[in-house]
Amino acid sequence: MIELLVLALLILFFSILFDVVIGEPPNRIHPVVFIGITISKLKTRFISKNNKIAAGCFFLISIILINTVPLVAVLYLLYIAKNTILLILFAVIYIYFLKSTFSIRGMGTHVNRIINALEKSDLDSAKKYTSMVVRRDTSSMDSEKIASAAVETIAEGFVDGYLTPMFFYAFFGIAGAMVARVINTMDSNIAYRDNTHYEFGRCTAIGDSITNFITSRMAPFMFSISAFLLGIKYAKTRIINTTDSLNAGYSIGAMAKVLGIRLEKSGEYIINPDAKSPGVNDIKKAMHIYYLSSILTLLIFVIPVMLVLFVLHIFLLF
Repeated sequence: MIELLVLALLILFFSILFDVVIGEPPNRIHPVVFIGITISKLKTRFISKNNKIAAGCFFLISIILINTVPLVAVLYLLYIAKNTILLILFAVIYIYFLKSTFSIRGMGTHVNRIINALEKSDLDSAKKYTSMVVRRDTSSMDSEKIASAAVETIAEGFVDGYLTPMFFYAFFGIAGAMVARVINTMDSNIAYRDNTHYEFGRCTAIGDSITNFITSRMAPFMFSISAFLLGIKYAKTRIINTTDSLNAGYSIGAMAKVLGIRLEKSGEYIINPDAKSPGVNDIKKAMHIYYLSSILTLLIFVIPVMLVLFVLHIFLLF
């Protein structure tokens, strides 16, 4: 049993190392890209049904099963084979797929493009790079709105793109991490409020809210500790979600609080309205908090949870 825990911790370590050193795999072999392909290929078969809410729920379950069951089955067969070569193959596949569920370096890559463009006063490029990470229209944004969008992306992306998959990996292994990634990817693809997707994507939107419910409320804790360790002084006030989202306001509000800045999405919300508008330095600080929070997540949550589950004999690798 101890070998299983050691293997899980080594897999976690090397998946993080993979992300930091190599980054994202090529699109043609990226598991998340494959998730997107299965969504686009099967969407028309489900969305044409009369009961769109029920069809959307069956669609969500189908995409989850397609993208998790074969992977878990293959990993399980490789693991129980008790063959050295197959065990190495098991570890390689596991590391590759676990890495695909989160992205630390990828966030830095996207955000640094925005930072570099703003530092060069290249507003057009800043708008273009911002449009790659947010759904909102960036064409009329000024530098402050771009900085706000970038900081919001970092805060919310920490939850969706790192904390949530790590949370589910700690409790449920690769199956949990993959399910979290599938739901998040589906939310980005079909959970829209237009006439076509509103009912069809409702089940996915609810699933995404449930998946991120706990982690979105953990994020302020991580941000606060990181800010303290980085020497960033802030007012210790209660965070109130002022957005329409059930979860997003907690991570975004926490980041606004620790940085002492105003964050705004035009026509939807203003967070910390009496604070100063954000700038390039605030984006940089937000990234520093993001990186440190990623490390703290492992040290004070993921690894301790895995150890506790191991002691309780309910630890899961798959």
